[in-house]
Amino acid sequence: LDVPTATTEFLTINAPGENQSTQLLSAIQYQRVERPRASGLVAGYCEQPITNGWFVSGDGGAGKESVLIVANPNTVDTQLLLEIHIDGTVVTERFVIGPQSEKLISLAALVGVEPSYAVYFESGGAGLVVAIQHRYSDGLNSLGVSLDTAIRAAATNLWIAPLSILAEGYESPRLRLFAPLASATSLITYHSSASGTLSQQVSVGSGELIELELDLAAGVYAVEIESDEPISASILNPSLAPLDYQWLSPLEPISEIYLPIPAIDTQLAILNPTDNNINVSTQVFSQEGIELIELRLAPNQLRMIPVAGSRVAVSGDLDFMVAMQLKDERGYAVINPSENSNPGQSLTVLIR
Repeated sequence: LDVPTATTEFLTINAPGENQSTQLLSAIQYQRVERPRASGLVAGYCEQPITNGWFVSGDGGAGKESVLIVANPNTVDTQLLLEIHIDGTVVTERFVIGPQSEKLISLAALVGVEPSYAVYFESGGAGLVVAIQHRYSDGLNSLGVSLDTAIRAAATNLWIAPLSILAEGYESPRLRLFAPLASATSLITYHSSASGTLSQQVSVGSGELIELELDLAAGVYAVEIESDEPISASILNPSLAPLDYQWLSPLEPISEIYLPIPAIDTQLAILNPTDNNINVSTQVFSQEGIELIELRLAPNQLRMIPVAGSRVAVSGDLDFMVAMQLKDERGYAVINPSENSNPGQSLTVLIR
């Protein structure tokens, strides 16, 4: 579906039925960006609205810009509370988001030149769809763009994948950790079938945001974060060829998911976050028919599966985690899907 660039109202896709989650309706969006000082690939999953969430990906200073995108799909105004957490200080702002409208909020106007910060948002009414759009540049030259989806809640066990090392010798990935409730001690484990398992332990003070530069060898990693107190985390992953960036957020456990496949080079990342072997069945639908891929994943194993076609269905005998990695000559992006509940008789996606 091509969305008109001059759209002023939402386009609506409605799927009637009683099926749950992505079996009834599943949508993704991706866009090749070519603008002055902003170029690359941005992509995201079309999520259900939520009433609160976190970002730890706030970036500021020279050559960095973060813009909060807030969409209100409801038919009434909704108040948005923003808390910006900077070095133990909290800056609070409130905004009114009109019905079936979108608001862009420049975070630089709220934080100045702060290089890194965490953002908490909360709706005063119905749920909102919230994301952060990032732009990176060096003078007039674009270094990349990224679209970051919200972390629904801090947790004591998080998984981030796939972390593909795409800029070895140029720039390392950066892991951010934020402890919103209490001081936390976290064990970070980097799982890779090629490089083995590496671990490190760090401490994060209450309300503190720390950043770690990850010196990892070439390969693809699943990053596990175990903490004695709830913590939020994200990874900024650079790409050299093509030149781009992507913020990676924690994945959600899923038992079954249906996803459309973008019309660019796509790899499906399937992760076993459990301590047991799991069996995962993948069906790739295309004009040529259905390709069936059966996988048996060992504990903590990550597999990257190239997929091409119209859609893919993935199911497992235990909960697994999944993401889509997109990469072409224009840029690099990762889609982090989530479950959508269907309490009524239909699901609707609003596109703008």
